[in-house]
Amino acid sequence: MIRLRADQLRSLGAPVKAGAQQIEEWLRSLLRGGTLRLPEGLVELRGSQPVVTTLGDLKQACQVAVETVKQGLRPLELEHQVLLVDGMHTRLVGPPRFRVSLSRENISGSVGRAVHVAPMDGLHPLESVDYELLYRGGHVRCCKPVLDVARGQLTWQLRLRLADGTEQPLKPELSIVLASGSRVSWEGQSGLLGSDTEVRSSRGREVRTVRSGALILARGQTVPFPAGARLLLESTSLVRLGHGPTGFLEVHSQVQLETGETVDWGGDSSWLGRFMEGVPLVLLRRAVVAELEGVVADTCAGVGGAEGEVWRILLGVHECFLDGSVPFRAGQCPMSRSPQRLLRTLASFSETSSLREEMARTYGYTVQAADVRVSPTRFASGPLRDLFRRLATDPRWNSELLAIGNKLACWTQVGAYYAPGQNRPWEVTREVYLTFVDVHYQQPA
Repeated sequence: MIRLRADQLRSLGAPVKAGAQQIEEWLRSLLRGGTLRLPEGLVELRGSQPVVTTLGDLKQACQVAVETVKQGLRPLELEHQVLLVDGMHTRLVGPPRFRVSLSRENISGSVGRAVHVAPMDGLHPLESVDYELLYRGGHVRCCKPVLDVARGQLTWQLRLRLADGTEQPLKPELSIVLASGSRVSWEGQSGLLGSDTEVRSSRGREVRTVRSGALILARGQTVPFPAGARLLLESTSLVRLGHGPTGFLEVHSQVQLETGETVDWGGDSSWLGRFMEGVPLVLLRRAVVAELEGVVADTCAGVGGAEGEVWRILLGVHECFLDGSVPFRAGQCPMSRSPQRLLRTLASFSETSSLREEMARTYGYTVQAADVRVSPTRFASGPLRDLFRRLATDPRWNSELLAIGNKLACWTQVGAYYAPGQNRPWEVTREVYLTFVDVHYQQPA
C-alpha cells in the first residue's frame, strides 16, 4: 500500500487554506489521468498497490478543517473516484472506464446472456482503447464458482405484534382469526386463505382451524379444508384476537447450517417456509462472476495482452436450498444417506455447471412449475454486506478491489421450483446482484 502524507500532497499541488470547492477541483484534476507523478516515479492509481491517504493528512496539507476536506471529498465519493477506507483512510482511484451490469431480462436461462458491458460516457477514455472489443463474442462470459455446500435444518420464530405496538407471545390454544389472503399450506399444498379463518395456535408454526374453509392455489384452484385441519403458516399474516385487537403474526424462517452459520434472507426468508416440515435441506452457494478476456490488463493501454489476460469481476451471489430427500425420492439410496449423496453431487459442480441440468441428469428432477419474483433495487442487509465484503477482497473471485459500503445497492430474484406431481418445492433459490459494478482499465506506469 502506498501512503501519501501531507508533504507529498503539498508537492502534488494541494491548495492551501482553500475552500471545499477548490479542494474538490484539485483532487478531480489529480485523479483525471489515473496516475500520480511522485519523486520516486509514476504511480498507477489502479495498480496492484492501493494508493491511500488520510483525512488528517489532507487537512494538514490544505491547512483547513476536517469538515472542509470532507465536503470536498463528498462529490468524488459519489462518482467512485475517492473511497473512504477503514474510517479515516481515503483511497484514491482513477477514472472509471466502463461499467459491468446485469439486465433483469433473460435471467431464467443463462445468466451470461444478461451480462452487459458498456463504456462510460464523458470520462476521458484512453485513446488506444478499442471499445468495440466489449461487444464482440467471446470477450465476456459468466461463470458460477462454488463457494459453500452444507447441510442445514429449517427453523422459525413466531411473534405476535399488536396494533398498539406491544408484543404478545403466541400461547398454545390461543384463538386468532387469520385474514383472507394469508399464505398457509395444508397437506403439502401452498396457497392463500379464501376468507377470514378462525384458528387456534398449536405447536411451532402450526395452527388448527375451528371451522371449515378454502385454500386458493397459485393456479386459481380452490381446495376446501375441514374443521380441525392443521395449517402451516408461511409468512406474515394480518390477525385479530378473539376479544378484538388486531396485529401481525410474523413467521420468520431461517436455516441453521451444520457449520454453525445461520442463513437469514431477511425480507425473502418467508420463501424458505415452503419446504415440507422436517425435511433436511442442503445449501449450495455460488459466486456470480463475469470474466473479461483480452479487454483489461496490467501491462497494456486497455485492449489486453497478447495472451488474452482475464479479469474476473464479482457481480452477485446465488444461494439455493435443495430438498435433501431428492436422491431418496429418486430411488437411488436410503433416506438416511440421501442428504450426503446430494452434498457430493453439488460439491462436484464446475464453474459452468447448470444446477437444473445436473439435477435432471442425475436424479430425474425437472421443473414443472415455478414461482419467481424480482425485487426492485434496495440496500443489502448486514449479513449480505458481510458476505459481499468477503468475496470482493478475494482475488479468486474478483480481480478488482470493490468498495462495499454500508449502503450497498442490489436487487434480488427469488424463486421456488416444483417437480411434476409434487406440491412442495425441491428447490428454493435467491440470486442477489449488485446494481452496478464500475470496472477500470489499468494504465501503464
